Amino acid sequence: MLMRRIFSIAAAVLAAASAVSCGPKDLTVSVENASELDRVCETVELDFGNIIAAHPELTADNVVITDAAGIQVPSQVYTEDYGMVKLVFQATVPAGAVVDYTIKAGEREAYDTLVFSRYVPERLDDYAYENNRIAGRVYGPALEFPRTLGPDIWTKSVETLVVDRRFELNDYHHDHGDGMDCYKVDATLGGGALAPYADGRIVLGDNYETYTRICNGPIRTKVLFTYRPFDVNGHQVTLKRELTVDANTNFIKISNWYNAAADKLPVVLGAVLHDVIAREDGDHYIAFTEKASDSADPEADGNISVGLVVDAAEENVVTDTMDGHAVLKYSVTPGKRADVWTGSGWSKGGVASPETWAATVKDFAYAQAHPLKVTVK
Repeated sequence: MLMRRIFSIAAAVLAAASAVSCGPKDLTVSVENASELDRVCETVELDFGNIIAAHPELTADNVVITDAAGIQVPSQVYTEDYGMVKLVFQATVPAGAVVDYTIKAGEREAYDTLVFSRYVPERLDDYAYENNRIAGRVYGPALEFPRTLGPDIWTKSVETLVVDRRFELNDYHHDHGDGMDCYKVDATLGGGALAPYADGRIVLGDNYETYTRICNGPIRTKVLFTYRPFDVNGHQVTLKRELTVDANTNFIKISNWYNAAADKLPVVLGAVLHDVIAREDGDHYIAFTEKASDSADPEADGNISVGLVVDAAEENVVTDTMDGHAVLKYSVTPGKRADVWTGSGWSKGGVASPETWAATVKDFAYAQAHPLKVTVK
């Protein structure tokens, strides 16, 4: 009797051990930086469907990512508008190095929300966005003027979220200790947009018609805008574009889908020039710094810096000045996604000098041309 009991216990232990050994194992994500630039807090995207296929017990509520020291790294699961489920986190990888992260099931910590965006019906259909470094807004259908694809830049001097507080105060043209709106858009492309041009003139487009927020924090917010058709040299052009704002960067990604009855559509990635004090044109990028433009006291309100970056895969990109805008000119294929990035910074919010900003934009353009290589083992 005793012997049978011992055999029974032993069998149970073996069965349990077998179940553990045959169960899902933790996954390793290797992030390789083959470039010559250290990558700090750069967002990594994974197909969560593939992750679940390899580790079926994972869900959006229990997936955990840890670094080599076992410390949990903030992550986010969201569904794209076309249905794919993404898992994103931010990796720090020195130049020429490979860093491993682990994906496993566990208890997710409470992460700080570093990004945010929302529709603002209390301010004529604005759509506002921010992260822990920058803020801005695009204009909606209710606003009579300006009518433009161009965004407004809001300066920030804190890493906390400020959008809700500023709209609540309804006094965002004054600095209440966290920055302000001291940037003038008018009938221009403002802080940067991809727009068609014809006969040497930029077509400013129109305010967004509809929006769909795809996700909102803690490390990424994304929104899809659609636009009414507008005329470009006698032809109707339609546009949808997607803004992606990640944490810990001065740049937003803008994915554009133009449709037109043409094989190619001439476009510019442009931002309006005000009282410019420095400008640098580089390979697929432009960086410039100017005095605060919508301000009663530009000297006191400091300098605003703007960056424009075109996808490194685009060919025949030319830097120029057109209609009072700094522009990168090239052509896109209608129906095909065209990615650009726009950035901003403030002299009272971490941008030490125009030279510092120019180096930041140059490094960002270099990083986009040399993406991290991600392998799931």
